[in-house]
Amino acid sequence: MQARGSGAAIDDQTFSEVLGTVPVPKGHEVLIKVSAASINPVDTKMRMRTPSTEHITPGLDTCGIIAELGDEVRSFNKGDRVYFMGQPKYSGSFAQYQLADARTIALAPDLCSDAEAATLPVAAFTAYDAIFTRLGYIASANANTECTILIIGGAGGVGSMAIQLAKWAGLTVIATASRDETAEWCKDLGADHVINHHHDMTEQIRNIDMHWMHSIFCTTHLSKHWATMAALIRPQGSVVLIDDPEEPLDIRMFKTKSVNLCWEYALVRTMYDTSDVHMQGFILAKIAQLVDTLQVRSPLTETYYGLTVKNVQKAHVLQESGKMVGKQAIVIGE
Repeated sequence: MQARGSGAAIDDQTFSEVLGTVPVPKGHEVLIKVSAASINPVDTKMRMRTPSTEHITPGLDTCGIIAELGDEVRSFNKGDRVYFMGQPKYSGSFAQYQLADARTIALAPDLCSDAEAATLPVAAFTAYDAIFTRLGYIASANANTECTILIIGGAGGVGSMAIQLAKWAGLTVIATASRDETAEWCKDLGADHVINHHHDMTEQIRNIDMHWMHSIFCTTHLSKHWATMAALIRPQGSVVLIDDPEEPLDIRMFKTKSVNLCWEYALVRTMYDTSDVHMQGFILAKIAQLVDTLQVRSPLTETYYGLTVKNVQKAHVLQESGKMVGKQAIVIGE
């Protein structure tokens, strides 16, 4: 499946089925027969940023079966059911076969269907890396019980996983949502409090007898919430960001509190081939363990069957609607 680059609205020409060749894995690569793929906000952004004269194979989330191994792969076998997050140098997951770096994959959770497993890599990895690597919390059950975290955008894919992981680690979680449906979703995932990000968040935090947050994880509308985050973060607290700002922002408002501001970008290790690229596979293995021990669950809310233009188009339209709860998956099939 290919997508035509375009910043415009989706039309009948945006997606097309293309017959390609099956790639051959080399070195530490593996060839995956794709069982299911998921969609993320970054997929729509990548399509919009691609020139209209170019085509890409979208999709960063994959669950599938290892079909072939490169000659340097020792940690996996043909037939293993794995899940992983793609990387820019390979074609995407909206295909029947896909290459992956063996260092970035993990055995899929046993308790998940293919569709459920496919929704996890990008969202769960981003949330885990943001909370435990960037914010520095201890990645252990109930190890951070004295700390609070505000998760802005709790009902999206990353927010859904961040709520669960933060609760597992013992944090008091305040999530934001703006509709009854999304508020209930956040509560069901374990949020201790849910506030509305369309209203005065500072006032709502004060109304639940809190003053400052130890940390803030902003998953969406960064520019809109910039000043509010500066007001709510505690002195020497930490803020982690994944959303792109709409315009230049004044970082000076965080200065007097000595706030640690950091970005989480899930693809950084594979994009720059960092020395810790293996952490992608390690973290996904940890997440699979948490799923199989019922500590966290997949954020799947919508499943499509068949890799068709119609299904991919529907998934992208819903992703761009601003009303997405959880995540969508496409079961590829034969």
